[in-house]
Amino acid sequence: MEMNKEQLILNKVEEKRQDIIDFVQKMVQIPSVTNNEAAIGDAFYQDMKEKMHLDDVQMIEAEPGHPNIIARVKGQGDGPTLTFNGHMDVIFEGPAEDWTYPPYSGEIVDGKLYGRGSVDMKSGTCSSVLAAWIIKELGLPLKGDVQLTVVCDEEICGDRGICYLLKEGYVKKEHENDMGINCEPTKCKGGQRVVVAHKGILRAHFHVHGKNAHGARPWLGINAIEKAAKLVNRIHLLEEQIKVKHHPMLEAPSILIAMMKGGQALNMLPSECTVSVTRRMLPGESKEEAVAQYQKIIDDLAAEDSDFKADLEIYPGFRPPMDIGTDNEITRIVQKAYQTVTGKELPMVAEEGGTDATFVVEATGIPMPVFGPGDVTLCAALDEAVELEDIIMAVKVYALAIYYALGMDA
Repeated sequence: MEMNKEQLILNKVEEKRQDIIDFVQKMVQIPSVTNNEAAIGDAFYQDMKEKMHLDDVQMIEAEPGHPNIIARVKGQGDGPTLTFNGHMDVIFEGPAEDWTYPPYSGEIVDGKLYGRGSVDMKSGTCSSVLAAWIIKELGLPLKGDVQLTVVCDEEICGDRGICYLLKEGYVKKEHENDMGINCEPTKCKGGQRVVVAHKGILRAHFHVHGKNAHGARPWLGINAIEKAAKLVNRIHLLEEQIKVKHHPMLEAPSILIAMMKGGQALNMLPSECTVSVTRRMLPGESKEEAVAQYQKIIDDLAAEDSDFKADLEIYPGFRPPMDIGTDNEITRIVQKAYQTVTGKELPMVAEEGGTDATFVVEATGIPMPVFGPGDVTLCAALDEAVELEDIIMAVKVYALAIYYALGMDA
């Protein structure tokens, strides 16, 4: 009896188990803190082109030394494209002596692969590439293309990664049923989940200006820190106003006063003070609305106090909030694939943090749920580690998702 395609895919993943683990381990062993992704970009490019023989492998750079790798597994028809998205860059590892195992050793102990980026998110990024390779190796006929986007700059919401690919048209919607999967980790204490909504992230600096004077004659100057205190109070009031907004799957929006910097000496009035804030926004809130609210605070304070002067600087890399809803084909496909692999249900949830999926959804309208291997609580943690079985599971789910979404006979 001919083996069904699902079992064929699952068997192929098991056959390639050691190759899969070796590939993820290799990538974890390459340091790739944001702005230093050249080496890992070269490694992805060479393996995807020379070893996996994927189609149309390209290295795309917004600036030299900041690579994005895109590739395809081409289909035979005019069906939709399934785009996978993952990033190569990682958060700084901190002092190596604080780690049980060196942060770029890729040590495998008790079924876990240790190292910076193992969870966030080299295991997910690699799993998408490996799943495409499995489908390519099997030669399964597809009605549309698989597209892989392996990007830089994600950790700083940078313009040189997925945003550049979107701006230049490398990622775009060409078919009404185009879909995507972002491969960030989605496991938590309750098990694996698929994320269909998350908050947006807007960062801003308020530069408050005062006037220098000696501390013995404060009436000759303007204390920028005292003026900034008024600003902080107004920001708190704004937060209380926006907290009344509601989303069925997310907590209320928030504004975090993350940093204050000001002052030059203990005997001088501070002439400058910068207040830096991070705002977590619900779906339906816009960047324009938030910026207007910030500017109104500045304008109101200046109208009340002729000595109050401040400039607003919006930090680059705004992440729009995302909500693709609970009724879409790609989320159902991921749930079906997960149940086939594990026999378990995959709940739909929302996440307080953000991913590059927001940019894709905002720019193209392509639905892109988030699903990937690794415990989200270990992102950027000391002794970051991913379970090997989570990696194997992800490769299986992604490969099945490709088949369910694009297979000619699925």
